[in-house]
Amino acid sequence: MNNRSVEVNARLTMANRAYYGLQNHMKSRIIYRNTKTLLYKTLIRPILTYGAETWVLSKQDGHRLSIFEPKILRRIYGPVKDGGKWRIRTNEEIYQQCGENDIVKFCKLSRMRWEGHVISQDDDDDLSRRVLLSEPGGKRPRGRPRLRWKDGVEEDVGRLGCINWKVAVLNREGWRKLLKEAKAHPGL
Repeated sequence: MNNRSVEVNARLTMANRAYYGLQNHMKSRIIYRNTKTLLYKTLIRPILTYGAETWVLSKQDGHRLSIFEPKILRRIYGPVKDGGKWRIRTNEEIYQQCGENDIVKFCKLSRMRWEGHVISQDDDDDLSRRVLLSEPGGKRPRGRPRLRWKDGVEEDVGRLGCINWKVAVLNREGWRKLLKEAKAHPGL
């Protein structure tokens, strides 16, 4: 059985272990925030997002990921003094300070980048390309259809307003430009 939540749970567990292994560094007042942010971006986030190109994110999985990342970034950036009182930073303030997109958007961009890579390959015998472009036969079972990777990517590209994205992928510079726009797009 292909259960996507098992992989997300395993990645969350491994990233949490990496975080607690670095906890003394994250708590340290000697280490600068920029260094702590760099530790997060180079050590913890890659562990969390390894293989994210292949994930079909449900709302629950996305919610769990979007809880984990601000928890770490709040530890790095700490509270802010506002009008004489200390308060916890909002997610928007944290991501603005960090200079990165949230983790769910990062995973969606990774999926789109991977699909663009597979589609733009010249080799028609490549297994990943054949699987992506094939249409499975048979009937789907009764009830709500399961989430499919392809449907999620097409929905994300559709939110960007790209109608015929398979043609856009063939223009590499145009596809890179679209991905750059997607990074700044608020609705993705």
